[in-house]
Amino acid sequence: MSGAQAFNIEDSQPPVTELATYSIGSDAHKAQSSILSYASDIYTSEWPVTTNLEAAMRYLRHEFAERLLWIDAICVDQSNIEERNQQVQLMKAIYSNADVVQVWLGSPTTGSADAMAILKEIGEGVPLQEIRLQDRPIDDNNLRSTIELMTRAWWDRTWVQQELILAKRAVFSCGFSSLKWSSMPLIDHFNSLVASAMKSLRFDEYLLDDFIDSFDAYTRIQNMAESHADATEDEDSVLIMAQGRLCHNSDERDSVYGFLGLINNKIASRIKPDYNMSVADVFQDAATQLTFCSQSLILFSLTRYMTKETRSTPTWVPNWNALRGLESLEEWSNRTLRLVQHDYFSSCAEHKMKFEVVNKNVLKLFGIRFDHIISTGRNSASYDPTLAEVLEIHQEWRLLCNLETDNVLCYVAGGKASEAYWRTLINDVYIGRGERRRRCQTSDYKAYLEWLHELESSMTAYWESDLANSFHISYKEACIGRRFFVTKKGYFGIGPAELEKGDEIYILAGGKHPFALRPSLEPEPDTFELVGDCYVHGIMDGEAVSDQNKVRKAMAEGNCDDLLSCQSLDLDLPLHDFHNVFIV
Repeated sequence: MSGAQAFNIEDSQPPVTELATYSIGSDAHKAQSSILSYASDIYTSEWPVTTNLEAAMRYLRHEFAERLLWIDAICVDQSNIEERNQQVQLMKAIYSNADVVQVWLGSPTTGSADAMAILKEIGEGVPLQEIRLQDRPIDDNNLRSTIELMTRAWWDRTWVQQELILAKRAVFSCGFSSLKWSSMPLIDHFNSLVASAMKSLRFDEYLLDDFIDSFDAYTRIQNMAESHADATEDEDSVLIMAQGRLCHNSDERDSVYGFLGLINNKIASRIKPDYNMSVADVFQDAATQLTFCSQSLILFSLTRYMTKETRSTPTWVPNWNALRGLESLEEWSNRTLRLVQHDYFSSCAEHKMKFEVVNKNVLKLFGIRFDHIISTGRNSASYDPTLAEVLEIHQEWRLLCNLETDNVLCYVAGGKASEAYWRTLINDVYIGRGERRRRCQTSDYKAYLEWLHELESSMTAYWESDLANSFHISYKEACIGRRFFVTKKGYFGIGPAELEKGDEIYILAGGKHPFALRPSLEPEPDTFELVGDCYVHGIMDGEAVSDQNKVRKAMAEGNCDDLLSCQSLDLDLPLHDFHNVFIV
């Protein structure tokens, strides 16, 4: 491609005010055209570019004036590791200081210009069934064109998130059609407009479902933007990194480095980009810094247990790779949603985290053994199970608790076992209208009863009662991809699908949830593999730790009444102090 020039910007020159962001495209080879650069009359040099980037430069250039664009593929030598390490640290400054970021969605196709116009109309709040293009109502073909535009490769790129979120102003372009980022629809408004279109019966119902799904990546960017805006808490940084697994990249290290511009500065400053490091080392370094800075074990909720033969990192390090079939989108999404439940619990009470990495990859923590698992139920694997499937699992889990044979059983931590069971089903967190979460109340028992009634009497695909539907949403967030268990002392819990009989329940200092740990084959004592976080009814608010202290005081004073009131402890077993726990 002739007519393009690359040059250095000296301090005396004005800064670059426009940046271009694009996707590499589906072509594996480089375009035959190249960018001609001449720094002087003495020499020339060329850069090969992808077909999509060449198209972007042809469409974005001004017809009669020069246009100065910063483009990473040209401005950063991708073959120079040291330069990449340096430039990645500057990405936040580069994108946040640009006056405008030009987002290139790709070359135009049949219907793409209309799709851009439809997005603008939706952004202005016009219901789908009322949108008109050149005085004609839009039809199913227009929806298909919009779906094609919203599912292009650009939306799923890892680097897209910070490129767009950090921009002062952004403009989307497809061919010669353009649309400001500020004119794109807000997701809450978008959902209400689509719901209105469904009621109008103007469009194919299944096509409307695909239309909604095509905005998934766009929704993720908006959600990440909200997390970035609220990223005063270190937990928000964990949530941003978790959402990043839904993106795609060509270098797995970018699953970490591609989000440094969005996470808390305190954490980002401790993670130094180094493309010479292995992927496993990059992931472990990120986990170490996130845990150290947050002074909590919230990161453990993102781990997934793998055997020693199949894993490349310690069990306490989350896999930041793009999903790509490693696990289902729904399972991972549910896991990230459960992160917001951390603020509701504090199983370790006031005990602060004690944290150290020893022997390169062994995590040294401080904890206390509470109990061990004696039985587990079937994994609730399906993301959208039928009512019959839910009922079958529910009946099996109730049998584990002996609730089918005795509905007046008392629970080990007090109250009725039946109440402990239904609260465990939803992690004691009820999701009401507008996805507002709160700790359960006694009145939520009515929602459970309506849910149970519809399970046992209906085989339809939809919930007739709003209360039953709310309880089912709460159940799905708590249980999908998880399994029910019962401990030796009689506690009910929900934990990872990989749980096994014999796994131990530990309270770890700094952990708001109890954790399932599996004794390791390592010869060192108190060494475990992390299976994952758990909900254990009756110890989520520090009762186990409080009773531990209460027992010691009662034993010292000879107070039998206080001893008998300590429901969470097996008084036939010796009391254990918090001690070192090593996780490999």
